[in-house]
Amino acid sequence: MASPKQLLSTIESTLLNSSPPSAAERVELMHAIRRSLPSLQALLFYPPPKPSDRAQVVQSKEVRLPDSPAISLDDQDVQIALKLSDDLHLNEIECVRLLVSANQEWGLMAREPLEILRLAAGLWYTERRDLITALHMLLRAVVLDRGLEDDIISDIQKYLEDLINGGLRQRLISLIKVLLNDLGSGTNVVGRSKLISVWFKELNLEEPAGFGGPLCEHYVLDSRGALVERQAVVCRERLILGHCLVLSVLVVRTSPKDVKDIFNCLKDSAAEPMEGTNTLKHQA
Repeated sequence: MASPKQLLSTIESTLLNSSPPSAAERVELMHAIRRSLPSLQALLFYPPPKPSDRAQVVQSKEVRLPDSPAISLDDQDVQIALKLSDDLHLNEIECVRLLVSANQEWGLMAREPLEILRLAAGLWYTERRDLITALHMLLRAVVLDRGLEDDIISDIQKYLEDLINGGLRQRLISLIKVLLNDLGSGTNVVGRSKLISVWFKELNLEEPAGFGGPLCEHYVLDSRGALVERQAVVCRERLILGHCLVLSVLVVRTSPKDVKDIFNCLKDSAAEPMEGTNTLKHQA
């Protein structure tokens, strides 16, 4: 499976190039899309915390990631991994992977625990952004057709149609609604958490992993090392997801249920200014 960063890089180099893509570039693009279909279909779904994985991190302090040798953890690693898991409602093993990736990206030696936490969380949000940006670029390529060759557009459109018919549009609507709640308004901490849990149970969906709990660290360090507010990152995610939802309507016709759900989503968003004065939310 291609990583979000690899997928986005391949799409950018192929679709945004001033010259027509070569045959090799076209093959690479389609291969990257095919390899990423599971990630796009289950857009921004991540494994939630698991008691057995938490016990493994805490007790054995050793984790084996796919295609890698066993990784030993010290007490600080364990505490940061657990904090990430609690903050993002994310599986503990996945949090260890984030720490490993952050170390490879930044080098964590001699850094303070809070800085490491923010770097790892920022890396995770970057991975999310890369994936939804890649989806957005594919949708734009089909809908806006920036002079790309017909056969490339046709191939991309076929993949997108399969994704949308397979439930991607409903996934987009669900994500926008949950991120709306995640931004928070006048509802108290416990109320927001219960609201999200109840809403997902009503739809017979698993409680979402990775949206960021109300008590999580408020800031992350982005890919440039700049300190940014987590809510601003979430607002940006919701904005891109909204664009993807609109573009999806121009790729595959909406069903009556889609229309109703989109209308309710818009109604909920329009009601936000009445519930608070959070500038970040209004910008989204």
